[in-house]
Amino acid sequence: MTLIHPVRRQPDAAAAAAGVLAATVPLREATFRRLAALVRQSCGISLAPSKRLMLQTRLGRRLRAAGLSDFETYADLLTGPNPPKDELQAFVDSVVTNETSFFREPPHFAYLTPARLQELAEGGTPGHLAMWSAACSTGEEAWSLAMLAAAASAAEGGGWSWSVLATDISISALRRARRGNYAAEAAGRVPAELAARYLLRDGAGAGQLRVAPGLRRNLRFGQVNLMDARYLPGRMMDVIFCRNVLIYFDAETQARIVRKLCAHLRPSGLLVLGHSDMSRERQAPLRLLHNNIHERLED
Repeated sequence: MTLIHPVRRQPDAAAAAAGVLAATVPLREATFRRLAALVRQSCGISLAPSKRLMLQTRLGRRLRAAGLSDFETYADLLTGPNPPKDELQAFVDSVVTNETSFFREPPHFAYLTPARLQELAEGGTPGHLAMWSAACSTGEEAWSLAMLAAAASAAEGGGWSWSVLATDISISALRRARRGNYAAEAAGRVPAELAARYLLRDGAGAGQLRVAPGLRRNLRFGQVNLMDARYLPGRMMDVIFCRNVLIYFDAETQARIVRKLCAHLRPSGLLVLGHSDMSRERQAPLRLLHNNIHERLED
């Protein structure tokens, strides 16, 4: 990775030695607190003291990439007056957890039947269904939504169009999501009919699948930090998925994020949270339907 403000590089032998050292040098408690504060400031995630070893392991790779020999110098780099933007992004990418899969939490997708999707498509911008995967990670959730929408629209003879916006804080995760290439075993939860239609093996490489070109035309990818003061998805949404990410924030931040998402969800649209996310419908214009699927109410 090329830094906007490059770190002074060590000679190759010294850099190699620094790489070995980075694997063994301890992350001291005071430095952990500095870096944990930066994590919270950057992406809202609170790191308990018990996460110090995890952070040491993940950031060891960044020390090696920057040719640094200790975490104190790395913390100075990130918290100095002119921190390199690329390294700040790499820091965030190293810290956030990218865990997802196709059709994860099946009841959410089972609820989005062709009839329900058509109803949603007719309720906002007539004839168009707009969905947003607001913490898409490596893209499996967004592509799962795309498969459902494409199949439902085709069943209606193409009577309505659809689009999926896929956003995440992690640039590296977004790159993988955009590529749309996955290990063949990752498709285990994809319904057989959808897999046969929308996941292709030809040209994807040994043991790999790629999403069909027809799906790609309807997806848009971009970076959104849920800690930003406001989001700019570009249009009002009929469905927003924001699953298994709120658990990393405190209760006040969770409620604030949900309210901001609701600002981009049209009345009677759906906000879908993960099974492990706390429900905040009492603090936002939402009505719980079931399985952490919420309906947007009129203000």
